[in-house]
Amino acid sequence: MKGFFEKDSVLKLISFVVAVLLWFYIIAVVDPSVDITVKDIPVRFTNQNLLAERGLCLVNESKTTVELKIRGSRKKIANIESKNIYANADLSNITKTGTFSIPIAISIPYEYDEIVSKKPYNASVVIDRIVTASKDVKLITTGSVANGYIAGEVASEIKKVSLKGAQSLIDRISYVAAEINYDDRAAAISDTVDLFFLDADGRRINTNNFIYEMVTMDTETIDVFCPVMKLKTVPVNVATHSANDVKDYKISVQPSNVTIYAENEILDTVDEIFTEKINLDEITEANATAKLILPEGVSLRDGITEVNIKAEKRN
Repeated sequence: MKGFFEKDSVLKLISFVVAVLLWFYIIAVVDPSVDITVKDIPVRFTNQNLLAERGLCLVNESKTTVELKIRGSRKKIANIESKNIYANADLSNITKTGTFSIPIAISIPYEYDEIVSKKPYNASVVIDRIVTASKDVKLITTGSVANGYIAGEVASEIKKVSLKGAQSLIDRISYVAAEINYDDRAAAISDTVDLFFLDADGRRINTNNFIYEMVTMDTETIDVFCPVMKLKTVPVNVATHSANDVKDYKISVQPSNVTIYAENEILDTVDEIFTEKINLDEITEANATAKLILPEGVSLRDGITEVNIKAEKRN
């Protein structure tokens, strides 16, 4: 028997068993105090309604979180998580704009001994004045219509939008904009589109920016309309008068063809574009220009308003 207990392996086994039993005793019976650290506890800012009544608002751009080190019985605090802890900063005493340091109050619905540390101890808050402002609506187009078609002017009945929010944030907004995607379309566009903000440089402010949470619009969408018309290339016909027979002249015109567009029912009736009447006898020695006469409802794609004409008398 004596030899049995002198074996190292047996002694090590007995020591291990005793250590385990002691550990279970300490945990189950003694239950000593331990420290745990809980991070990323969101801070809630209370009484913002009182700020609004004073014409003020909170404009913190980033979420405020707090880290706690909590001491208490292992059994009682083992299950504490950030979602179980309430961290509040009371804004009720703020009556003016500026940056303030507000104490963070902690509420833990568990038994514990003490809060060993809190980082940060106070929350820094920025308070601004609530204002309203009117901003122009800018219509932005992307993409292109179908081949052989042209888009007309994009229009909307809403020209301005009213904004409400922190003055410092509204000052960042240059325009309210709407985007219309031509999307290879071959018919009139009639869409309801979302509004978004443009900064002072004309760049789009991403919709996940907190500015959209802090600034409200009296409307978030608008209806837009854009005609989409078919293109048609037609010849230019020179309208002339002369004391001599027109056949006695060789007439050339540049450009000889122009591209027009109009509503389909109008476009189908137009097969050529005439110039204003010119006197051939007056331009036989030099080139002349003549204005194009467009039928009602017809437009020129390239913005050409006149053509060059040359008339040479045949021998």
